[in-house]
Amino acid sequence: MSWEFSSSMSFSKREIPIDVDDLMNLLGNYEPENEYQALMEAAPFEEPRKHKCLFSEVQDIVLDCLEVLLEQDRFVIHAINYERITYEELGQRMGISATHAWRLKQIAYRHLEEVLTIDGRISKIMRYE
Repeated sequence: MSWEFSSSMSFSKREIPIDVDDLMNLLGNYEPENEYQALMEAAPFEEPRKHKCLFSEVQDIVLDCLEVLLEQDRFVIHAINYERITYEELGQRMGISATHAWRLKQIAYRHLEEVLTIDGRISKIMRYE
């Protein structure tokens, strides 16, 4: 960041020019934009931080795998994760008990996990293979 001021720049006594990217690094919620930025910002002999592109790539893979699931599994996962409904509400919608709704959620997650494992793309991203 350059602290050179041009004659056209004027700041009041309370204004200090700051680089927003430097501020984001201090907050801890900062994520590099891509793999190359993550590598450049990593200290020597340290693992680079996870970058935004990685999360969107994983999200795309999960969405692809959700499409393979049975309609009931997709419905249960959508209702629990996106609509944020309770098991009681899910059970009412499906005409079953809350306990049975919980069991269906467990089964749907197991099916999603199986599809993700078979797909293998996430394993490669996370370097498990």
